[in-house]
Amino acid sequence: YNIFPYIGANGFAVLSDLFDKFEESDLRRGQVYPNPTASWIPNPANQINTGFLIGQQYDVLSGEPLKDNKGNPLVFTRDVKLIESGNDLEITGIRPQKYIFDFSNEVAFNNDWVYFRLPDVLLMKAEAILRGGTATIAGPFGGTALELVNAIRQHPSRGASPLTSVNLDTLLDERARELWLECWRRQDLIRFGKFLEPFQEKDYVSDPRNLLFPIPNQQIGVNKYMVQNPGY
Repeated sequence: YNIFPYIGANGFAVLSDLFDKFEESDLRRGQVYPNPTASWIPNPANQINTGFLIGQQYDVLSGEPLKDNKGNPLVFTRDVKLIESGNDLEITGIRPQKYIFDFSNEVAFNNDWVYFRLPDVLLMKAEAILRGGTATIAGPFGGTALELVNAIRQHPSRGASPLTSVNLDTLLDERARELWLECWRRQDLIRFGKFLEPFQEKDYVSDPRNLLFPIPNQQIGVNKYMVQNPGY
């Protein structure tokens, strides 16, 4: 959903594998958000403006269907490659907009940056239980891993259907659904032993050295006891 039509960037895109992890009723997949501090962005077409932007996009002021730079309908598609080129650059890929800009006026916005949220705490507790920890009651959210996960999924702001069971694989998927775009995924995949595996647009197993970042040469140069991580 276009707010800034001329910013000189084509926007981030997500893989369709992530989009497909959400059921259609899950509000985390996308919804119309009426920003109370941005009455000057009326969204007259009443289109999805937060979540995953896919399909025809609309002007946030007029509600008219948007067009790309060639005059064709601006329709974001599921398909995107790691490196895109050619005539479809503007439309390939589902665009993520998790937190819509909370504008207080037409030139500034007043969003808080998310560092840590209660759902992450509940998902960590569920993970600890699944890994052998003792289940204890977490207030109104329940005590078992399944109850904790469903407390998040069934919150009115999510509206997802309850799971009937949960294991480490389904928990990792739920962390993807709840925490996408919050910079936890790399750590999660490493912790769950999945980081090196193939995924959409990567059909090979990665080098184990990628589990660690290289130490900057500048830091090694000033500390004779520091040894570069393996593989670099």
